[in-house]
Amino acid sequence: MKNFFSPKRIIPKIIAGLWITTMMFALIGCNQSGEMPRTEISVLKDGSVSIFIAEPFEASYYDEEELQQSILMEAASYNRVAGSGNITVEKIEVANQVANVIMKYAKASDYAAFNDCVFFIGSAAQAQDEGYDIDKVFSAVSDEQKTIGISDMLAMEDYKILITDSEYQINLYNKAGYISDNVAVSKSGKTIIRNDESDELIYILFQ
Repeated sequence: MKNFFSPKRIIPKIIAGLWITTMMFALIGCNQSGEMPRTEISVLKDGSVSIFIAEPFEASYYDEEELQQSILMEAASYNRVAGSGNITVEKIEVANQVANVIMKYAKASDYAAFNDCVFFIGSAAQAQDEGYDIDKVFSAVSDEQKTIGISDMLAMEDYKILITDSEYQINLYNKAGYISDNVAVSKSGKTIIRNDESDELIYILFQ
């Protein structure tokens, strides 16, 4: 089936594969309050990643049971190769023409592999070893006039770097310390989101 969503959007592939109708359908997938449903990714302290998916799902076009079976089968297939429990499906529910799914991934690499996207979490040195371009200037969340470069990052061993192509809101377990210029941060410092429409990766350093 043709994938309705852009390949750069971070959403489990089984859900993406079920939406094969027109762009107009995305416009009618609001909940009863009139607000579009929102998908959020959470990075947890133990290194796992959780995603709460809320996407339009019109019952007259799609079957809830098919959605459930597809998600569970894909997760089971991944776990047979990667290891039991690497992906846990915690909730699958359709209500008010919105599919709500909660999935948990043991590691960021599991999330990236299953969703065929970029989602790296590790040290700056590890990111460099993986081939990511970290030779950039990052601004401090507390003071945008304060910046750091690659040499600073490599010396900051108590910081992790998140590199992703996500278009969704990401919730961190701790405050973001430094960010690339295409990232917006909430007042709490723990919620981040891309602030442009480019295909560039976003970078977030946090402890």
